[in-house]
Amino acid sequence: PDPAPSEFGMQCLSFFIIFQAVSALALPMSLSPSSMQTITQPPPARRSSSLAYDNGSKEKYNRMDLWRKRWNLPTKPSFTTTALASSSSSSMQQDETKPIYTFGVIADIQYAPIPDGHSYGGNPRYYRHAKNAAEHAAKHFQEEKVQCVLNLGDIVDGKCGDVERWGGSVSNNNEQGETVEEGEKTSSVAHDAIDDVLEALSSYNAGRILHTYGNHELYNLSRKDLADKLSIPFTLEPTNDLVGYYDHSLDQPQQPSSMKIRFVILDSYDICLLGRCGETSPKVRAAHEILSKNNPNYPEQENSPEGLEGLSRRFVGFNGGVDTPQLEWLKQSLQMARENDEKVILCSHQPIHPESTWATCLIWNYDEILSVVRDFNDVVIASFSGHAHKGGYTRDEISGIHFRTFEAMLESPDPIRTYACVDVWEDRLEVRGWGDCMSDTYDLDHLNI
Repeated sequence: PDPAPSEFGMQCLSFFIIFQAVSALALPMSLSPSSMQTITQPPPARRSSSLAYDNGSKEKYNRMDLWRKRWNLPTKPSFTTTALASSSSSSMQQDETKPIYTFGVIADIQYAPIPDGHSYGGNPRYYRHAKNAAEHAAKHFQEEKVQCVLNLGDIVDGKCGDVERWGGSVSNNNEQGETVEEGEKTSSVAHDAIDDVLEALSSYNAGRILHTYGNHELYNLSRKDLADKLSIPFTLEPTNDLVGYYDHSLDQPQQPSSMKIRFVILDSYDICLLGRCGETSPKVRAAHEILSKNNPNYPEQENSPEGLEGLSRRFVGFNGGVDTPQLEWLKQSLQMARENDEKVILCSHQPIHPESTWATCLIWNYDEILSVVRDFNDVVIASFSGHAHKGGYTRDEISGIHFRTFEAMLESPDPIRTYACVDVWEDRLEVRGWGDCMSDTYDLDHLNI
């Protein structure tokens, strides 16, 4: 029953006295409420749950502590590790000095000229808004004069191959599904769609856009198309297969520094089922053998991980692997970076570290890549990837290298625009996320071990 009026009044008075006492203890006398408002961080960005962040930042930094304990280091870095607040505006609180380098990051735009829809797993997708978000990001990158931009792949969606099925329309002069060569299906709608995204990104011209490619490009376009449109310098290997691995250097710092950065871009669809001739390509045959051995659903349901457990769930048809020639090139590139005193950021569409993503998004032979990379932890700062749309992060316990999966632009509704700027300092990387992209700070103390 409700309390009597006198009792209720006494309860209110008691509550008021307690509240005042607690407030007096909690608020230092030197800080007025108005001054508190000026130092309070903005609220964090809206974001969906993701594998790596399900347990919050405490679990994330516990993983970092495991690496530090391995080397008897302090459990906290020498600078503040509190994540920077995300913002949807271009006005950010700046440090008094500029970072050494700044670059932009976008992932999984997956534009298609169709109405909003869902993934096969039921996640909402905003196909048209993603292109508008890309245009907004490009203008921001140009405004900040970032020195380059990483596009981590899947610039268009696979549904471009059949837009009418998904509620879009095709002009009379626009025929879909023209087959150029066996294994190389091309969609004229996808050609137009990728041109539309590149036009949206064209306001950025302060530096180069470093493109990776993913499974969704290969659903629509050949590697020759991607070389032409995205300026990916594909290597023609002795097997007569095109493979898109390359590197790019930053050596013009924004403030005095001897630090040099090399981006090493991997092709995680080197060995895969997509976009190659099944009769003549040894890489397709290798993919067939890998899936036949590891996924009982193949070939009838090549994209299904049903019945697979743990890391075996990576053996699905929309993933791929890295072949021996590319692994050798990676070793040589990292050795060259070491000799030139360069620090490396790896880039790939698929994630490399199993704790930075779902198993269903992992590179097939991630362990071979990790084995190479761990030998160069004095060189490699971080590995950046896309593919897993909700994002993820881990710090490798063995090497101390940071592995970050960036959140997809595709799954953020209007007016949210998801992308990031990354500032490189002598002792850390700072990720400034917008929209659903998580901001964070990654220290570089592993480079000195």
